Amino acid sequence: MPGYFSKTVFIWASTLNRQFQSDRPLTKLVTDITYLPFGQKLLYLSTIMDLYNREIIAYTIGDKQDAAFVLDTLHQLPPMPQCLMHSDQGSVYTSHSYQEEISGEYAFLML
Repeated sequence: MPGYFSKTVFIWASTLNRQFQSDRPLTKLVTDITYLPFGQKLLYLSTIMDLYNREIIAYTIGDKQDAAFVLDTLHQLPPMPQCLMHSDQGSVYTSHSYQEEISGEYAFLML
């Protein structure tokens, strides 16, 4: 079983096994959120990086981190059903709305 629901989140088993490199473009992607202090305000940067060449292939800057924020980054990519997507198990990546999108139209293989 690749993952399981736990109350309000979905947890995927990790299959990347810390192999953070790829022999082909757009086959292994990683996503994360970084904090950007900006004056008195805190902004967030959501990125998706291709492990083939470490290129950032999609990004979004926002003032709050929620599922809509990371979905905005995801929607910059076309569906890639043979691509593996890795993220931490943070609340935005385990939310129902993100999981529905990632396993629906975008159909990434989650890691």
